Amino acid sequence: MITVAGFNTSIDKLIELDALRPGQVHRTRAVRPFPGGKGLHVAQTIAALGEPVRLVGLIDAAHRTWFEQVLRERGVEFHGIEVDMVRTCLALHEANGRVTEVLEPGPQLDADTRAELLETFHRHALQSQLVVLSGSLPPGCGDSTYAELVHELTRSGPRCLVDGSGEPIRRALAARPFLIKPNRDEASELIGASIDGLSAAAHATRMLSEEGVEWPVVSLGAQGVVAADHDRVLHGHVVVPNPINAVGSGDCLVAGMAVAIARGDRLESALRLGVACGAANVMSNETGWARRGDVEALLPRVNVTVMRSW
Repeated sequence: MITVAGFNTSIDKLIELDALRPGQVHRTRAVRPFPGGKGLHVAQTIAALGEPVRLVGLIDAAHRTWFEQVLRERGVEFHGIEVDMVRTCLALHEANGRVTEVLEPGPQLDADTRAELLETFHRHALQSQLVVLSGSLPPGCGDSTYAELVHELTRSGPRCLVDGSGEPIRRALAARPFLIKPNRDEASELIGASIDGLSAAAHATRMLSEEGVEWPVVSLGAQGVVAADHDRVLHGHVVVPNPINAVGSGDCLVAGMAVAIARGDRLESALRLGVACGAANVMSNETGWARRGDVEALLPRVNVTVMRSW
């Protein structure tokens, strides 16, 4: 079982319009809502690959039935802690393919709600072989939340994977999770240097490895993914003609690597599956869901090369 902390769940609205022009009135071509949040994206992609998965996050009364129905149909066991209103996030998709995201911070948690959220996650995490801590933290959860969970859970057995940003991921790094997955900008902040290509990304994974992370992973968008273990740095890449929506691909990447780790795969196989999942996400309008058939079709096309050995 894999347990995912997707604490800052959301209503994701995909809004299609001809072109985004600041300061002007827009009429949309279509608006489609989806249950969202980075952790939810991770969980539903894990389920799509056939692995049992739980998601712990926030929900409100108005959307609970919808969330539970969608996630149940997709094979995710959802444990929702109720708040007055979950956040809404917008993805503005223009006709030329450009996507602009507008992300709300999430509801302010009081002490009782925060305690219930963390206790629920901790209880299920202790019954899992692997946990994923993904996405932003809702207001009321401190920046040290992920670090504290990694410290507690690592002593108890399950491996921890962290995908976040800002101070929460910086503090989590010091707790030495098994895997950490910043994107280019997030990795630049962590190491204090710009990442302008594959060589710089390889250097970043080396620095993160020296901080005690067994599998540091840096995602580079269209340039692919760089990952390292104690022996070597690998680059994974696959070309997808006519991509539709790349938002959420990093979440699907994490999901694929989590599944591979749960199955006992080595880094090369895990990177291959992760890259295939990230690429599968761009093949449809929906954010953060890699369909199994698309992943299986992409897997043979993923190119994984050794950049350097230690």
